[in-house]
Amino acid sequence: MPGNRLSYDDPLHDLKSKVSACTREAVCRRSYVLVAELTQWLRSSVHPGKSTTQCGRLLLAVYGDQIPPPSTDKLSEEDSCCLLVFCILLLIGRGNLIHVFQRFNILDKHLPIPLQQLQTRLQGPRIPDPMQLAAEFNEKQWLFCPAKFDLHLGQEYNEHRILPICQKAKINEKGGTARLWQIEVKEEFVGDALKQAVDFSRYNRSTSNTEPDWRYQFALKSFESGSMAIYENEIRAFNALRGHKGMVRFLADYTHTEKNCVDTKEQFLSSEIQQEHATSNTFNLLLEFGECDLDEFFARQLPPVLQDETDQFWRALFDVADALDGLHNLKIDTHGVVRELHGWHADVKPDNILSVQGKFKLSDPGFAVFVEKRGIDLEEYVMGGTETYGAPERHPRRRGTISAVSQTIDIWSLGCVFSIAATWVVFGYQGIQQFRKVREKAVSQSVPVPFQHQQPQRSTSISAGDYFHDGCRVLDVVTDWHKVLRNALRNTDTVTSGLLDIVDHKMLLGSANSRIKAKDLCSELKNIIAQSEAAPRIKMPRNIMETLLEADRDAVSSEPLGSESKPSEHLAGPDNRKARKSKLLEQPLIKTAHRSEGLKSVLASHHWQPAGRDRPTTKVAVQTGPSEQTRHGPSGVAPAHNRSPKVQLNAGISSHARTPIMPEVGQPAFPSQQSKKPTRTPKTHTPQDIFQAQEEIKARDKRDKHNIFGNQRKDKLLAKHFGNRDLCRSNLPKKFLVDDGESMRRHWAWAKALLKTLVEKAAGQDENGLDLSFTLGQEKLENEKSTSSKWEKRMKEAEPVDGARTDMKKSLHKILPQYLESVKIQKRLQPTRTYRKLTLIILTDGIWAGMRQNQNAVNDYIVAFVRKLESVVGDLVDRPVSIEFVQFGHDPEATFRLRQLDTNLKWAGIPDIIDTEPADGDVNKMLLGSFVEEYDDEDEDGQLQDPETPIRQTASPDELSLVSSPLRSSDKESKNRSASPPKPSVFISRPTG
Repeated sequence: MPGNRLSYDDPLHDLKSKVSACTREAVCRRSYVLVAELTQWLRSSVHPGKSTTQCGRLLLAVYGDQIPPPSTDKLSEEDSCCLLVFCILLLIGRGNLIHVFQRFNILDKHLPIPLQQLQTRLQGPRIPDPMQLAAEFNEKQWLFCPAKFDLHLGQEYNEHRILPICQKAKINEKGGTARLWQIEVKEEFVGDALKQAVDFSRYNRSTSNTEPDWRYQFALKSFESGSMAIYENEIRAFNALRGHKGMVRFLADYTHTEKNCVDTKEQFLSSEIQQEHATSNTFNLLLEFGECDLDEFFARQLPPVLQDETDQFWRALFDVADALDGLHNLKIDTHGVVRELHGWHADVKPDNILSVQGKFKLSDPGFAVFVEKRGIDLEEYVMGGTETYGAPERHPRRRGTISAVSQTIDIWSLGCVFSIAATWVVFGYQGIQQFRKVREKAVSQSVPVPFQHQQPQRSTSISAGDYFHDGCRVLDVVTDWHKVLRNALRNTDTVTSGLLDIVDHKMLLGSANSRIKAKDLCSELKNIIAQSEAAPRIKMPRNIMETLLEADRDAVSSEPLGSESKPSEHLAGPDNRKARKSKLLEQPLIKTAHRSEGLKSVLASHHWQPAGRDRPTTKVAVQTGPSEQTRHGPSGVAPAHNRSPKVQLNAGISSHARTPIMPEVGQPAFPSQQSKKPTRTPKTHTPQDIFQAQEEIKARDKRDKHNIFGNQRKDKLLAKHFGNRDLCRSNLPKKFLVDDGESMRRHWAWAKALLKTLVEKAAGQDENGLDLSFTLGQEKLENEKSTSSKWEKRMKEAEPVDGARTDMKKSLHKILPQYLESVKIQKRLQPTRTYRKLTLIILTDGIWAGMRQNQNAVNDYIVAFVRKLESVVGDLVDRPVSIEFVQFGHDPEATFRLRQLDTNLKWAGIPDIIDTEPADGDVNKMLLGSFVEEYDDEDEDGQLQDPETPIRQTASPDELSLVSSPLRSSDKESKNRSASPPKPSVFISRPTG
């Protein structure tokens, strides 16, 4: 009976309390809901043994006796689940509309739903004030749909999407193009494939035995705007090297737009169009978590002492040589067709070698280059690198200009790493610091030496640094230092002495062609290890091994040695001296590298297990993160970072200053930069490039000569669609806007040819003629009806000059407000008359150097303008204004920026009024794509599409295509002719859609 109906307030109060209990704060200070826990509660019984669920209780409270409420089972079904949608409606006071949302197919699996789609779906007599409802639902939905990370899945997240990163700590301050973080993500927001790939990074952060808090650790490498070329190149390199032994595992990538303020419709309507709404983009790589890099490993652990420990260390480090061999001699099997490629890493150094679960892995292939295998001693142009570990031929004071280099630059760099590692094995971390001082002094005192490719009478000395060479050959002090290491080695250590021989005689050689190849190096390193393992071992008493193992298990990683003492520690006096001595003697035990692995391996061969343990431990990894027990076992022990002594977070791939790698002008467009959504309406037209369009125009002009009536024939396809669209009447916005910024200079000839083709193709479509203006120059055409040389003359007058920097927002502000005012006047004078619509075609490279501080301001400006236009005309469904961006060149950040403009307006509730097309693409699409559905890329088939369709489904190696470098070492004429180098060849990750 109605009197027995549950109170609506009580269940709603319980729901709000549960939502609050399930709400967490991400590191970005925004909140998100643990949706799995919340939906589990909604499906649970109100009282044990009763059939009424929390969801059923809420439905009964909302609907009462008005109409039969929707079925609880229907709301909870996997395919048509609406539990989260129901929660959102309840929280905005519209819970009684859940049956309408369910009928409109607005389900949990579609969240988040673009505001524009919500507005379209909710139109109808059933819902009062649908626009307000859509706005309220949109604002609340983001709390219930945080992002989810999964394996090899590229995503693009807008500024509203919440990334559920619950812990974030900077790993180090190394580098300039990217920042490296250690992050933690709750298990709920990690996909199944990703969980399986990094199961070792799972741990329980909770100290409670009843409520575990399972999380996964990752390394996150974030690139800011300006470094997208390096970001894209690193993704391609990781894809090519996927599955290779000794390489850090690349897991996923995503881009994220972060907005510094929240904009509402009212704010837009009350603000000036030119108001700034700053946003920033980050480009992110998700990588497997590494406990530390090799530099930190040397600083925090004692070197190995026992023979098995030493062998274990070198065996792990030699995996890096295997990774280098795989990179230098890459093979990609595509359905039985094997392609062989040459690769360069170009930045091998301790910072880029990680310790991951007791193994060393090569990382950071941001400068990697790959070309088709053609010869034995192939040379290639590479960028970036670190001078300390760079080969002599790469030193800037030697080469003057960038020149092609062989793959053995990586062999030299690895030889430097081995030299430092051998120093640590013999003298510890103090020895590494001393070795650096020795090299710095030798470099500063080096006698100027004549360089190759210079006149004999000229000589140049290298700048100060801690290099391993003098500009041409290895420093004498380096080989002398290796002699000191050999004399100080333990008798049982045959690996280090054998390795030093290889380093001296086959790796650190001034002649690049004389250095050992990666494949031969791997063979020799394996032989060294095999000889050491075959040597007789001196057996250690079991009780000593047990004690050493227990001590190492309880030991910690040290802070870096060599840090300066505080001034107070140098004060004299018996009290201070006593305190200082007490501090020194009470220092905790420090881990010895690979001791646990070595001792446990020996003890395991005797079927021995440590006493006092409840269960056998079969693997102990050297780590500074969460303990093995809290990673995989039942909770009850606090994670490592909560125990004393406190361990600093360490992880991941180091970042450093780089020179961006860009494709050579004239190379074909990167498919990944022009990628479209996998699901789209099939085209019914045939694309037409500029050459086909010119042929069609010539044929049309030829027919016009025989036209007895003398009138010009219009392009039939354009005439069909333009109709009532304004092609630039006088005093109204311009039809063609050409970017004449400095960066467009290289594309100017193509821009002139394309503009001429577009004008001739659109000839006669508007009785008022066509207009032309430029982003910076004052040159212009108005109401031009002819296709005469005037267009070419204006383009010649506006040719870009040095220092010209385009601000696209300012350029649009010269155009769009004029159109808005004309519409206001027309609506006021003739309110019943249909106003003319505007199509604006912008020829640009998308770089817009005049707005570096906030290049997303164009997106915000267009949204603000459309909001004001909406307040005047009301309905935007027919796209009263549309903008086509025609992009020249293949700048990756510019392509990303234009793609965002093309796809992100829907999240602000704006119809799809923007389209983009490459300058070598479909000419018809350039003219029609911004307002003709058939030519638009957005999927408008009436079904709610998953808004998180990835912009890049990371390609597998067999999906990679190669862009070859235009110059090779054999092309001596081209090399001598050009002072500036061609850009390196790179792998391109093709989208699967």
